[in-house]
Amino acid sequence: MKLEEMRYFVEIVKSGSINQASKILYVAQPALSRTIASLERELGFPLLERSKHGVVPTTEGKTVYDDCLKILSLYDNCERHWETLAYHKQENAEPVTIQIVALPMICNNTMNQVMVEMAKNYPRIRLKLFERQLPTVLETAISEPHSIAISHYNKATKPIVYAYAKKHNMQVLPLFDDEYRLFASKDNPIVGRILNKETLSEHTLIDYAQQEEERQQASFKEAGISSITALFKNVIYLSNRYDMEELAASSPLLTLSAFRMTQENPNRKNHRLVPLSIEDFYVPMTYFILYKQNPTLEEKITVNVLQDFYMDLARLPLT
Repeated sequence: MKLEEMRYFVEIVKSGSINQASKILYVAQPALSRTIASLERELGFPLLERSKHGVVPTTEGKTVYDDCLKILSLYDNCERHWETLAYHKQENAEPVTIQIVALPMICNNTMNQVMVEMAKNYPRIRLKLFERQLPTVLETAISEPHSIAISHYNKATKPIVYAYAKKHNMQVLPLFDDEYRLFASKDNPIVGRILNKETLSEHTLIDYAQQEEERQQASFKEAGISSITALFKNVIYLSNRYDMEELAASSPLLTLSAFRMTQENPNRKNHRLVPLSIEDFYVPMTYFILYKQNPTLEEKITVNVLQDFYMDLARLPLT
């Protein structure tokens, strides 16, 4: 079994569908089906159980899947090590500037730590951070050289993101799952209560001003966040996320934020802002990196550092 075939099989199992995996891998569905059939003949046992609902691994297929994950992880770690060796071998090379284009929530909560680590370990790679809103993150990344985007998708927008990446000769690297949650001051009397969407009509939301004009765009509607403001009695728009969080932490107003991505936010670490429990309020998403199909050495290293950093967030519970 070749590494490429391992990656195909792993993605099919993760997706639960050969059709869905074909969109993610940019490989035609018949070609993936032929690959699986060939592997099953080679191994001497079936790897997948097929039904109208998709595919799941057989008992033997689950064992092969676990082994493939171990092998691919080992290979990826070796590849990273080789890239670091190549970087240090080129110690006299000219500095390279990499642009990172990301959502405000990402820029404000995590990127400082990434930039410090890059400056310490890879001083020839200089990062420039650009804050963009959801509809323009990807467009900005493809329009500039040495650019990497960090954004998020959900079940509805995932195929759109992968199709966009394929069209522009880019690739998508999923990072971790997260959820949008509503947050309130720890002193707010609604903290600790089980709320529902109807009770939100009694409250005021603090929202990000630059999102307001873009909320009706397709990317916001499909991301599942375009109708949230309609649940509230009033909405106050501010142009700075720090001001939004400070106001929510010191008043009866509520604000919307990602749960895992903001774990290191000072107001959350100091327990000034706490998440609310709301029935039937579920807005999931998956953060991802978008970068070129054939990245430079410096782009690969930057993606590796980002991936390692965000894997720590992936381990945090969504509770």
